[in-house]
Amino acid sequence: MNSVAPMISIIIPSFNRADLLGETLEAILRQDYANWEAIIVDDGSTDRNEEIAKEFIRRDERIRFIKRDKNPGGAPVCRNIGIQNAKGSFLIFLDSDDLLLPFTLSQRAKKIQEEPDFDFWVFPMLTFRNNPEDARFLWSIDTGEPDLLRFLKLDAPWQTTGPVWTKEAVSLIGGYTEGLACWQDVDFHLKALISGLKGKKYYSLEPDVLYRQHDTQSISQGEISSPEKLKSRQQIFFSHARSLMSVMNAETKNHLQILGGNIAIGAAKTLNTGICFSVISFGLNNKIFSTSTALRLRMIAVFYLLRLNRVTIFGRQLDRLTNNFRQDSNIGKHLYIKDPKK
Repeated sequence: MNSVAPMISIIIPSFNRADLLGETLEAILRQDYANWEAIIVDDGSTDRNEEIAKEFIRRDERIRFIKRDKNPGGAPVCRNIGIQNAKGSFLIFLDSDDLLLPFTLSQRAKKIQEEPDFDFWVFPMLTFRNNPEDARFLWSIDTGEPDLLRFLKLDAPWQTTGPVWTKEAVSLIGGYTEGLACWQDVDFHLKALISGLKGKKYYSLEPDVLYRQHDTQSISQGEISSPEKLKSRQQIFFSHARSLMSVMNAETKNHLQILGGNIAIGAAKTLNTGICFSVISFGLNNKIFSTSTALRLRMIAVFYLLRLNRVTIFGRQLDRLTNNFRQDSNIGKHLYIKDPKK
C-alpha cells in the first residue's frame, strides 16, 4: 500500500454506468502522471457498476470505491462524500461517462506548480457524442465577459471537469448543495465566484478532457421541467440573488433578470403558476425585475395558462414577449483547431 498522499484526487459519482465506467477508468489508468487517486462514489446502482469498479481496484490500488451512505441521493451528495474522503490537496470532479486524455493530470499539475496562488485552475475541454475520436468542438471559449455573468445567463464558460480545485477552497464554500434536482454545477460555480475564490483560465492550452454529450443537455434555457427541477432552479435563483444584493450593479441585475425570467417562463410552460408567480414576486420585490418586466412575465404566464400559445397570432406575440429572456449559449459551438506549433 502506497503511504504517500496523492497530489490530485479524482472524484467520480456513478449511478448505473456499468456500460461506460470502464472506459472512464481506463482513461485514468493511461495518465502519464502518477501522483493521483480516483474515488468512485456509487449512488445506489442496480447494475454491474460496483463489479466493474472493483475489477479496476484489483488492477490499481489508487482507485477506491465508496457507497453513498446517506440521503438524499444524487451527484452532489456523492461528490461531497468524495471530498470528505479525498487524500489529495487538489480535486477534479469527473463524471462517470467522460474521459481524461493521457496528459490531463500532468498538464494540470504543471500549471498548479507554476502558478500556485489560486483556488482553482480551468482547462479547455472537447465535446463528443458517440466516438471519442470525433471530439472536435470546444465546450466553450473565453468571450471576455465575466464568468459570474456568464453562469447567471446559463452560458457556462466551463463544465464540471474543466477546473482543478484546492480542497481547502471547496471546503470553504461547503462543497456541492445537496438535494438539487438540476443545475448543480451552475449553483456550485456561482457559489465559488460569489464567495471570491480566485481562478485562472488556460484556454490557450490543448484541451485535456472529452465531455460526452447525450441527447439532452444538462444546462438548458426555459426547458419544460418537472416540479422538482423547477423548485431547484427557484432555490438557486433566490439564494444567489440574495448573495449578490449588496454588490448589485446594472450588469448583475440584467443577468439575474435573464436567469429569473428563464425560470419563470419555464414554470409557465408547465402551468406551474405557483413557482412562476413566486419568482416574479421575488424579482419585483428585490428590484431585479422592473414593473414592466414583471407585467410581461405575468402576461406570458397567462398566455400559457389559457393555451393561447397554440394560436398562431398569439404565438407570435408570445415570441416577442419572451425575446428579452433568450440568450445564446457558446456551449459546443466552436470548432477546435489545433495550433501546429504546439
